[in-house]
Parts: sequence; structure tokens; C-alpha cells
Amino acid sequence: MIELLKHTADIEIKVLAPTLAVLFKDNLGIMNDVLKKGGCDAVDHYDCLMDLEVNAADTTILLVDFLSEILSLSYVQKTLFCNAYLSELSEHKISARLYGKWIDGFDEEIKAVTAHGAFAGMNGNGMWESHIIFDI
Repeated sequence: MIELLKHTADIEIKVLAPTLAVLFKDNLGIMNDVLKKGGCDAVDHYDCLMDLEVNAADTTILLVDFLSEILSLSYVQKTLFCNAYLSELSEHKISARLYGKWIDGFDEEIKAVTAHGAFAGMNGNGMWESHIIFDI
């Protein structure tokens, strides 16, 4: 017998924000909190500085790729990137300077930021809205 079962090893987040910059930063903050609960709460210094530029065809893929790149850097550098200075941001491009804090381990492993089912854009109320799924 073969059955198709729903897999529950995902975390879906929804963010509402007044600006595109806040939308991106809030998604980063939630991803950090999944990786290490409260890991960015009491940051008094940064240990790691990285520059990141991402281009994409639309805002949804831009957000997914932005978070995916930061997730990869987090694992390689063993760092939570708690702050991002966005020097350029449009619906198709982001340039950011990331400020990170080294950590001794993660609480949860995020395997991927998935594009399937993701959304980032303006909603009917004039707010920026995103739905992102983390594969854990």
C-alpha cells in the first residue's frame, strides 16, 4: 500500500510591514529566531561583517534568495546576522551589509527557504506582506 502523507517538518511565517525594507528585516529576524531563539536579543557587539547583493525577477524570489543566501552564510560563518543595513532595495534588487554575531550552535536547523508557496508583495490593504516556508 502506498499513501501520500502530509509532511509537517516545515515552518511557515507571515509578515506584514509598512515598507519593503521592514518586510525584509522582519523576515530575517524571524529566521534568526528560528535558528537560535533570542540569539539576537542582547547584541552588544558584532563579530562578522559581510556584504550581500541579490537580484531577482520579482519580489518573492528576491526575498527567498536573500534569506537563502543569509542562511548559507550563517552556517558557514557560524553566525547570526542580527542586523542588515540595506544600501539599495527595490522589488528586483537588494544590496545589504550584514552584521553578525558568532554563536556556538543553532537550536533548529533550517535546511532551506523554499520558493514553493512563497509570496512577497503588496496586499489589498496597502501593506507589504510575505509568506515564507522554512524546510526544517
